[in-house]
Amino acid sequence: MTTNRPHPSNDVDVLVIGGGVLGTAVAARVAATTASVRLLEAESDVCEGASKGNAGVAVSYYGPPGTLETDLINQSYPGWESLCDRLGVPYRRIGAVMVARSEQEAATLEHTLEELTEAGVPGELWTAEKVRSAEPLVSKNCVAGLWMPEEGVIDPMALTVAYANLAATNGAQVSLGSRVVDIERMDDGFSVVSTPNGRVRARFVVNAAGVGAGKVSELAGGEPFHYWPRKGQYAVVDRAFAQRLSHIVFSTHSPTTKGINVVPTTHGSALLGPTAHDLTDPEDRATDAATVAELISSATSLVPSLTPDMIIKTFAANRPASDEQHRLRFDSRVDNLLHCTDRSAGVSISPAAANLALHLLREAGLEAKDRADTTSVLPPSPRLRTAIDPAVLISTDPAYGQVVCACEHVSAAEINRALECPVPAVSVDGVRKRTGATYGRCQGSLCMAGVSFMTALRTQSGPADVRQTSRGTVGS
Repeated sequence: MTTNRPHPSNDVDVLVIGGGVLGTAVAARVAATTASVRLLEAESDVCEGASKGNAGVAVSYYGPPGTLETDLINQSYPGWESLCDRLGVPYRRIGAVMVARSEQEAATLEHTLEELTEAGVPGELWTAEKVRSAEPLVSKNCVAGLWMPEEGVIDPMALTVAYANLAATNGAQVSLGSRVVDIERMDDGFSVVSTPNGRVRARFVVNAAGVGAGKVSELAGGEPFHYWPRKGQYAVVDRAFAQRLSHIVFSTHSPTTKGINVVPTTHGSALLGPTAHDLTDPEDRATDAATVAELISSATSLVPSLTPDMIIKTFAANRPASDEQHRLRFDSRVDNLLHCTDRSAGVSISPAAANLALHLLREAGLEAKDRADTTSVLPPSPRLRTAIDPAVLISTDPAYGQVVCACEHVSAAEINRALECPVPAVSVDGVRKRTGATYGRCQGSLCMAGVSFMTALRTQSGPADVRQTSRGTVGS
């Protein structure tokens, strides 16, 4: 792991628990200061929870104005191009149209526009004709639409990994496979956090554990609050259809749900979803035929030309649901415990949330001055699929000429980079998160052997024990 400065490995100023998009964002921001920081993630890679399974929309609007969540979104959305350029994260500000399929839904659009206006976010009511002119795939049942020009699509996995890489580059320790099992508050104001791999003494603890945030608070002696998994199921639509979409297509919001959406991805495919079902088991990430059928039916009511044969993959992820949808504040019982969780907009608030977290830590007594010797730009990470002139890439590294994943045009050079970056992939799925390999139409049928071989070489594992995911092995 590349670091710019040494510090005691088991005595840090800020300990971040949780390697999702919020935890890695906070770690990256604190690592750019004179404070020492360590990130603990229970799994063997970052981005294994809700950040791994979401629609990849960087929103300009998510809820009513006047809330902290809305304020953080407002602070974040204008800067996505600059941030993603610096971190090498795919992002496109393509805009979204929220589609009303009845006069009742059309009235809802007017209320949504009022909230947009009050929050200072641009939006415009469109006639059905204007909606279909801008997005011809939208249903003929459309009666009106709300145009939201600032909505964008982002690669949430690449963003989370980039935050982690930036944190590590600037000196943060990233400890994977380090599930927190105990937190002891000491008389000197520090907390000692125990994992199976050892103990860490920290001046401040940031609870960014997602669905596990309630358990972390309990271990720390903090507020008793309950988090439960809210499972969202998705379907991935092949690039051959998705490339015909120009914009994100949203359902109108209701008091209980934001509905099923049709979202182009930065990979060129499209996502349908998510559903929302509350669970008790955070490990339940299974899809089921009935829910997927409902998901497709709802999506086709927005975009009728979608057909089941276009689906190349289904998956599910659990986002952290709680009585308090958004927490970014110190615990009322434990004065060095900072909660940092969000149910659905973690990606969209992450830049501003990281800044606010640092501000709150400083107010609480953290001595953390911005350092002049840090980097804010990760090394360029060219992608063969989007290269204007592939020959130029190949001339700089012949491995760009070795295509491992044909569907996504991922080269050996990109896989090598994923396996050698500051927070490297340790599994085939880790390579996918960083490169898109195995993500395409064949879902790894053609490239799995190559990706597995390269992963096995880098992780010094054999054919029987190279990891498929953060837990299971290939073929298990």
